[in-house]
Amino acid sequence: SVHKDPYENLYCVVRGSKTFMLIPPTDAAFVPYETYQAAKFIERDGEFQIEEDVDTGEVPWIAVNPLNPDLSLYPEFGKARGVEVTVREGEILYLPSLWFHHVRQSHGCIAVDFWYDMQFDIKYNYYNFLQNVNSVNRKMTKI
Repeated sequence: SVHKDPYENLYCVVRGSKTFMLIPPTDAAFVPYETYQAAKFIERDGEFQIEEDVDTGEVPWIAVNPLNPDLSLYPEFGKARGVEVTVREGEILYLPSLWFHHVRQSHGCIAVDFWYDMQFDIKYNYYNFLQNVNSVNRKMTKI
């Protein structure tokens, strides 16, 4: 699923390839969130099952599949300026903090990434501003 991380990331592919769909944090207003019941995988009798995590409750999650977005349900997502990047064996991708991303990989892919803390500077403040504007905009469109 599409997500973002609060870390800077250096992503190195050792074998195979990984394809990233990247959406900049400046497009946060176009990335739709919904709330979903938190859940976890539980192994029972050698099979994995999904069990609701009632203690956690509902969590915000990005609701769109960037590979096949339902623009009738999430028309604003069509305004997001995503870019697709394939990282191949021996290559490194710098993935900045707060960038939305969706990842696919080749069979037998081996990769190593190094996360380090982002700076909570003006970039972080700007991103929070965009998130808050987006939240207010969603509330206003429901009125």
